[in-house]
Amino acid sequence: MSMLLRIAQKAYERLQKDEEAITLADDNFEFARHIRDIYKVLQSERFYTFGVQKLCFACEAATSDPMIVALLEQCINSSRIFLYEEMLRKRLQYPPSIEGFLEIAQKAFYSLESDVILTKEQKDLYDLFMKKRRLVISAPTSFGKSRIVREIISHSLYECVAVVVPTNALLNETYQAFKADVGLSKYSLVFSTHTEPPEGKAIYIFTPEKFDLYTDEYGIEFDFFVFDEVYKVGNYDGRSSVFSSCLYKAYKRKCDYYLIGPYFKSFSRRYLERTSGHFERFQTDIVQKEIINYFDGQSPDYRKISLPARVNKDARLKQVLQKITGPTIVYAGRKDTAETRAKLICEMQTSSSSRTRESVGELIDYIKKTISTEWRLIDFLRSGVAFHHAGIPKYIQSEIVDLFNTGELDVIVCTPTLTEGVNTTAKNVVFFDTTKADQDLTGFEIKNVVGRSGRFGQHFVGRAIFLEPHAEQDDIAEISFPIFDSENLRAEDNIQISLDDLNEAGRAQRDQITGLARSLNIPLEILKKNKYVPFDNQIRLIKHLRENPWIRHSLLGAHNPPKKDQVDSIIYLAHDFLYSDSDKRQSWTAGNISRFVKYHIYYSPSIKQMIQEHNAVKEDTKIRNVLDLIYTYFEYSLPKYITALETIFNFVYSEKVSFSLFVTKLQYGSTEPQDILLADAGLPRSIIAQVSKSLEGAVTIESIKDRLNRNPAILSKLSGIEIRMLKKRI
Repeated sequence: MSMLLRIAQKAYERLQKDEEAITLADDNFEFARHIRDIYKVLQSERFYTFGVQKLCFACEAATSDPMIVALLEQCINSSRIFLYEEMLRKRLQYPPSIEGFLEIAQKAFYSLESDVILTKEQKDLYDLFMKKRRLVISAPTSFGKSRIVREIISHSLYECVAVVVPTNALLNETYQAFKADVGLSKYSLVFSTHTEPPEGKAIYIFTPEKFDLYTDEYGIEFDFFVFDEVYKVGNYDGRSSVFSSCLYKAYKRKCDYYLIGPYFKSFSRRYLERTSGHFERFQTDIVQKEIINYFDGQSPDYRKISLPARVNKDARLKQVLQKITGPTIVYAGRKDTAETRAKLICEMQTSSSSRTRESVGELIDYIKKTISTEWRLIDFLRSGVAFHHAGIPKYIQSEIVDLFNTGELDVIVCTPTLTEGVNTTAKNVVFFDTTKADQDLTGFEIKNVVGRSGRFGQHFVGRAIFLEPHAEQDDIAEISFPIFDSENLRAEDNIQISLDDLNEAGRAQRDQITGLARSLNIPLEILKKNKYVPFDNQIRLIKHLRENPWIRHSLLGAHNPPKKDQVDSIIYLAHDFLYSDSDKRQSWTAGNISRFVKYHIYYSPSIKQMIQEHNAVKEDTKIRNVLDLIYTYFEYSLPKYITALETIFNFVYSEKVSFSLFVTKLQYGSTEPQDILLADAGLPRSIIAQVSKSLEGAVTIESIKDRLNRNPAILSKLSGIEIRMLKKRI
């Protein structure tokens, strides 16, 4: 053992026995000794992660004593996480010190041509990618994995880059970051599936569903593939098939790749072997976490805060919010729980009207104008509180997060839609629930949500507070790649894979599928066209159409839009025969869906008008159900299943039908190219309706930008918040 390692070992042993930094900070002598030991462990690679952990807690507890500050700055330089220095200076309000030659040299080593200063492990990751070029990375949520993507692209010679992110919210966030990055200005950015591949260098930023659709249509030859939140490939849920398909396409392209996600110990050995890939796991969390368990009957002490024992979870939530400081996310497992707990928190606030800031007021006015004057979210916003779940329009979600990140909202009560990948400035995460749609969160899911507490650049330490027992935080043992690793693929997934790429069980399954299709006189290609539509459901519909030839006559004729009775038939056949159970909602029967589809395609109502048409008694129920209908059925599931119905109908019967314009109208509320592009950019229909006529003939995002630049009067009818929404997305 070297002398340096022995010194670090001794320091490590002392640090393990030390009291918490917040306690030691009361005694400058002891605290200084503690920090010097942190410096010693940071000199050793073996104790680096431990040293960063202790450094964060020391910076969180530090006072502005010059000796303490000087020692912490030495530790920060040793950690090579240089942003800590700026964070410490901002927290303690002291002027920057004059950097010596060593500090300048260190920062230069961790700087790129773009003047971005990386942390030590970010630089290690960047260098590793430049060497390996096919990389799977596991690293904590605050590591900065996504930031490295832009540096890799701007310092490489890739012509065509595909970036796949799990949600539309992350798509918009990624697009904004790429658009603002000068180093990427030589690339065209494509985020709409209705934009043809541009000439020259391009970066395609899509959700998995959009990437799959676009590559099927255009067959772009990407030479670099980026996949964020790659752990979702192995989730085996409703979207795992499309995630797997995206990764399979990267495999078939034989391109470089960068697959990233948090907290997993290994990745599919077969995928790595077949692609000559490399897996690397980073475990240093550059924002540390404090865990507080505040269960029934417990009265934990946290620093100098005492939380009294309370039996009721609501009462414990109130105690926590009254005694902690900083932006707070409250995690709830269900949409209705998120809304009722937001109401509880709102009732705790006082003098709400005086707190409403201008930007919050603008959002409230916009909600009143376009959704409802009676939505209880309005009252919550006035109190600095919001709820956030999948039933809220994406553009409202985005505004809520922006207001929270700028300090204009104090608390967001959310479901997993916010905690899975969206970046916020939350200092605290409070677990009101430890479930997700009534299923217990796994140790990995717990850890992933905890990872949303604390934001690098703003917090040294994040807090996670649990109001009920929970699984222990844990990393996923291995992310499997179902196409190579599963012994039992879904039949509809199996038929999408080249026979040579299936394992022995997969090939046996293919033989069974082929035999069944042949016995029913169904070409496999017909079933293959309907991606992600359950195989058995397709067979059932084909049999039904064959047994009921009168259906052929009922659907012939005008289809764009279809007649009212044809809409009823289309929705019935798609919903009752093709829909998977996971895509159905208890609140929507085929009859109710059909009624609203007809209202939507024949009259083009606003969201507000559709809410008024719903027959629920409570306004919030109306809003929740109608928004779910629009953003789950109209924009996602109905287009998929109606397109599959068209394919199957045209196979079974000799006459051909086309539902394409009907599907487009259903999905976008319009068939005009400029409206579709604006909708794909994330703009609400209320804004699109006001600018559409002035943008007629614009068939690309660039031509829309050009038209708006040449004629600013197009925006004259928009309010301030609507103009900001448009400029942020275009």
